[in-house]
Amino acid sequence: MTFFSLKLLPFRSYALPINLQRRDKIALIAAGVALGIFLFFQLIIFPPLDRRTRLQQQIVSQTRALQEMQILAAEHRVGSQTAFATETRLKERPRGFTLFSFLDNLAGQGGIKQNIVHMRPSTTNLKGSPYSLSLVELRIDGLTMEQLIAFLHGVETAPHAVWIRRISLSRGEKEQDLINVILQAETFQL
Repeated sequence: MTFFSLKLLPFRSYALPINLQRRDKIALIAAGVALGIFLFFQLIIFPPLDRRTRLQQQIVSQTRALQEMQILAAEHRVGSQTAFATETRLKERPRGFTLFSFLDNLAGQGGIKQNIVHMRPSTTNLKGSPYSLSLVELRIDGLTMEQLIAFLHGVETAPHAVWIRRISLSRGEKEQDLINVILQAETFQL
């Protein structure tokens, strides 16, 4: 069995400006070798490994960004299709359509017109748009659940691009099985 010894290595004798003993020379050479190994790893080995790690992190972040872009693109497509469908429905509405009269007629068809306490219309102009937002707040007292469902179904399924913005339900004051409703319906007006 052979042992490693520094004596076996062919060292050239370098003249140093100071006189060092053999033990100090070996320590100095060992420190130089350690420094050389350290520099080798820092300058040759680690930079490609660090670059590879950075590239892998960039790939992960770019993949996430791409997935977010794909999600946003899908949302944009859905939004564009919805906007196009809504615009088509708005153009197909009869001339002179008003949200107030539509809700009044729907309440008459459902037999709940006499239950309407108030209808408050309002209109908001939308900046940078040819449309205005028409809103009607209704308070309807003494409805059965079936009457309410039929009315809401009529509002939401009408081909006039009308939707319910907000609804508040409470029990009837006189009869507990009846419902009092405050709702806001909206649509766009040309």
